[in-house]
Order: sequence, then C-alpha cells, then structure tokens
Amino acid sequence: MTRPKTPDGNSVYLRAVTEDILGWSDPKARLKKALAENDFLLFAQRIHSLQTRLPAAFFCEVLLRLREEEDNMLPPGGFFPVAESLGMLEDIDRWAVKNTLSWSAGKADAPVCFINLSLDSIRNPAFAVYVRQQIETKKVPGTQLCFEITEPDVLVQADAVRQLISSLKPRGCLFALDNFGSVKVSFNHVKDLPIDYLKVDGSIIQNILKSSGNLARARAISLTCQRLGIRTIAQNVEQKDVMTKLHEIGFDYVQGFGISHPGPIEGLKAS
Repeated sequence: MTRPKTPDGNSVYLRAVTEDILGWSDPKARLKKALAENDFLLFAQRIHSLQTRLPAAFFCEVLLRLREEEDNMLPPGGFFPVAESLGMLEDIDRWAVKNTLSWSAGKADAPVCFINLSLDSIRNPAFAVYVRQQIETKKVPGTQLCFEITEPDVLVQADAVRQLISSLKPRGCLFALDNFGSVKVSFNHVKDLPIDYLKVDGSIIQNILKSSGNLARARAISLTCQRLGIRTIAQNVEQKDVMTKLHEIGFDYVQGFGISHPGPIEGLKAS
C-alpha cells in the first residue's frame, strides 16, 4: 500500500489535505465511516517474473484507494497521512487484510497478495492474532498473503518485526522487506530475518543504466539474495532496457508502471 510520508510537524499540510483536497471537516469521523461502510477500494498492481527458472506464480501488490478519490479524480492515497496523524493506520491495515482475503476466498487462481504494513500494526501483537483469525474465518491459505515491511521500520523495531514473523510464518504467511536500499545497502539487518522477498528501492533501480555505482549495488544485492535464498523484486521499473539489465544480473521479479498500472483488483487475472 502506498503511504505518503507526512512532513514532521507540518500541520498546514494535513489541514490542506483534509480540508482543501479531501473536503473533510471531521477527518476521524470520515475515516471511521469509510471503514464501517467499506468506502475503501482494493486496487492491485501486478508483479511479474523475470526468470524462467522460477515456479509459476501470480503476484500482486494490494493498494488502497478511497472511493471519493476515484470519483473526484483526486491523487491516490491522500488519506494516509491523515490516518497516520490520527493513529488509524492499523485499522486500515486490518480492513485491507479482511477484504483482500474476502476477495481471494474460493478463487482457484487467486494471487499471492502483497500488503504493506504500518509500524502500528507491526508493534501490536494483537494484529497477528487478527490475521490468524481472518485466515481461519475466510478459509484462505496463509500462503496467499505476503506482508511488506519497510526497511526503516525493521531498523527501528527489529524485535517487533521478528515477533510478527514468528507468529504468522506457521500459518504460511510470507514476508517481504520493502524499500531496501532507501536507507543503506547493508544485509546486517536482513540476514537473520526469515523473509521471503526483498523489494529493492526504486532510487537504485531507476538509475542502473545511468550510474555504475547503482548497477554495482543492484548486482551485489542480487548475488547476496541468491546466497541467502531470498527472491528479489525490483521496484519502479519503467523502461524495457532496465528490465533487460535486471534479468541479466539475476533479479527474480519486477514491478512498476513499465510493467503494469494499478487497477481495481476485480479485474486482475492470472494470464
């Protein structure tokens, strides 16, 4: 889920989002209403395989839109900084899990759905309990969920991340480290985490043909992940020649506007 970051202390920014852009006089009440009345929409962006050696898989990242954003052609995800300021991100994460599983239930060709988690969800042990309950209620294999945790969150809440993974891995849930390389390219905080996928930040990927340093970083990441048994996903892939180079240096998957654009999850198909 794409979550725009709120500038620290920027109350003017939040006021502009809530009043000028979204037109909300009471944002907390509006978000509670959206959760209760399912005013959020599930969108999805395909994640494509680059390597023929990989087993057949159908992946997507789940993205949230608010219905009025779509209806009024507003920028997507404007509600996230508002929800963050109100401490409502975990509520939105729970809505995303519940409704993604409801959509997947009973589908023979359901994809593995990548869902971004907020730090609030990671820190709260009750969130893992909720996920396990939803898996049981919806009767959907846990292997259809892959939770994305950002690299900065791992750096500040490593113990909570490990606890979350240990709680949900037995149910089959998968885990991805998101935005790898946005802080630093180091595997010191990765090698002891039982993650399945590593999503490499677009700031590295988009410049691999322009910067020998970024190309060297991408190649080193690919080789290290192969040794660790972690699959690599390149983010923000927009050009075919970038995708060709990623294939050449051994990346496993690609995601970005050059591959596919997000759309309503109902239109997602395996082929």
